[in-house]
Amino acid sequence: MHYLPLLLALGLLVALHELGHLVAARLLGLRVERYTLGFGPPVFSWRWRGTEYALGAVPLGGSVRIHGMNPHAPGLEPTDSTSFPAQRPWKRLLVLLGGPLANALFALGVLFALYTTGTHVVVPLTVGTITPGSEAARAQLLPGDRLVSVDGEPLESWSGFVEFIARRPGRELRLGVERQGEEREVVVRPRPDERGVGRIGVSQQYVYRAHAPGQALLQALAHTGNLVLEGARMGERLLRGTQGIALANPLGVVKQSSGAAGSGLGAFLRVMVNLSMALAFFHLLPLPSLDGGRIVFVLIESISGRKVPARVETLVHAVGFVALLGLVLTVSLADLRQRVGRAQQGLDAREPGDSPLFLWEKTGGGTRPGASSHVDDCPARPPAPSGTAAAGSPKDACTKTEAASPPP
Repeated sequence: MHYLPLLLALGLLVALHELGHLVAARLLGLRVERYTLGFGPPVFSWRWRGTEYALGAVPLGGSVRIHGMNPHAPGLEPTDSTSFPAQRPWKRLLVLLGGPLANALFALGVLFALYTTGTHVVVPLTVGTITPGSEAARAQLLPGDRLVSVDGEPLESWSGFVEFIARRPGRELRLGVERQGEEREVVVRPRPDERGVGRIGVSQQYVYRAHAPGQALLQALAHTGNLVLEGARMGERLLRGTQGIALANPLGVVKQSSGAAGSGLGAFLRVMVNLSMALAFFHLLPLPSLDGGRIVFVLIESISGRKVPARVETLVHAVGFVALLGLVLTVSLADLRQRVGRAQQGLDAREPGDSPLFLWEKTGGGTRPGASSHVDDCPARPPAPSGTAAAGSPKDACTKTEAASPPP
């Protein structure tokens, strides 16, 4: 495990988030009183253009203090045009969106760099590796088989196939596959794992590609869009109280992400992309004390034409923060007890990789962060030049397959 690099990376992403708020506020004419990188007693500080910048004793995370963001701060004048409360609603919305936008732009930039220099991209709905003795092996599925349908329903994405299999353990399913241009049908019966989730023992296939700058930008934009869609689905599950809340706990996130730190720079950068997008989505949740909660109050004011009393908003944010902290601690402790119990029973305490952070392989962007089990057919071969290996044509391409998340 490589927890220290992960914690440093997460701290930098939080600092970047706060820097986004700072930049947005400065561009819109608000006064930013202080920006702190890290926390704890300041090691040193300096002042530039009316803002004090400080380095905390512990260089993890960051914070920004925008003038008037705390309506109860002493000396705040209601008529001060540089304060947060004095701004029009659209300006306050842009300031609140500055943090999530900074995380999203960071993810987009890293994705552009990865696609430009070369990374593994998905071969849509194509089988990569098959676990010996699994249901897929018994059904005589082969690497390179393209999945077309399941029980007569056309497949649109690998993640949809994974979810379909996961929900039907022990049920006989008919898979429509295409092999070398010929269509055929195989029958599988997903085996339930220790959590009762259906698995058949296959992983998705990837090819290594380097893209031209124009293609890389389009790929990065499409990938970011897919991350947004996946994050929206995760948020929907979380708000409904379904499995999303169990998967989004910090303990599981740290445990699953830390393994990628030792898997090379590319894998670590992919984890950074997912963490950055997860941080953006978390702050946009309409919960008190988060950016999303503050946005809700601004929208209420915009619709009603009346400001919510400062005392009411402060009380809601304070109570919401305590409740959110309690929820995080409760979920984390429950997950910890589950892991300890599984370890005592001799089971693998590692989750099978279904954290909502790991959206890379679900969106077709590349290999799963931190995956260690793979088959590389040509590791010494240099990256294929742009256009030599189409994502849908694995022939004559350097292929690499890794376990999808979670592998069905």
